[in-house]
Amino acid sequence: MRAVAGTWSDAGRLAGELAEGLGRHGVRSEIFEAHGIALVGIWSVRVTVWCEWENGAWRFRWSLSDGSGTGRWEYTVCPCSAMETAVERIWDLCQERYGRMYGAAGLRPYQGP
Repeated sequence: MRAVAGTWSDAGRLAGELAEGLGRHGVRSEIFEAHGIALVGIWSVRVTVWCEWENGAWRFRWSLSDGSGTGRWEYTVCPCSAMETAVERIWDLCQERYGRMYGAAGLRPYQGP
């Protein structure tokens, strides 16, 4: 969702940069934004990454849990200023989840529709 057609908030712009970085690894994602928060959804492996303002800086936050267990959900964060680090950490999580969910060695690069 965009606040005004053709414009992104700061959160939306950062989420877009993250989605582009993940796209270079072949990860397909969707971006949604509203009320100063944006998220990047990687639905094939149940990963949602929030881009949010916290303590004077933008950060990405995502769950390390996938909802399949009964324990506490664990979250981690990475500053948006460390974009490549965030891309690599989320890529690693996607690879791990793909293997668990689909029994394959790794995430298959997106080939398009």
